Amino acid sequence: MSQNKSILAICRHAPYGNSLAREGLEAVLACAAMDQIPEVLLINDGVFLLLEQDAQQIGEKNLRRNLTALPMFGVETLHLCERSLQQRGIDPAQLSLPGAELKLLQNTGAFIAGFDQVLSF
Repeated sequence: MSQNKSILAICRHAPYGNSLAREGLEAVLACAAMDQIPEVLLINDGVFLLLEQDAQQIGEKNLRRNLTALPMFGVETLHLCERSLQQRGIDPAQLSLPGAELKLLQNTGAFIAGFDQVLSF
């Protein structure tokens, strides 16, 4: 009898300025490495993770490598809050992640409610 529960990782923070975005991506990769493939939702400033990054200018590690590793670990779909993109002036057409599908969500509350466990970063 399987006891797998559905897991959602919510990334709410911009890639730089604190460690929450990096810790969130590392938690997703750790879950996936243990065959607990989580769904991922980028919301609020977390949508900035998908923009091209030049972290060297601010002396931080580029999180794009962590993000591009997700499909290799079975995380092949990233869910994006459509309203968060609109509020930050980000056109979904300018976003991509090789090997992954990006899905826009209009009702994130209903989406989040469908999971057994929610990790928030």
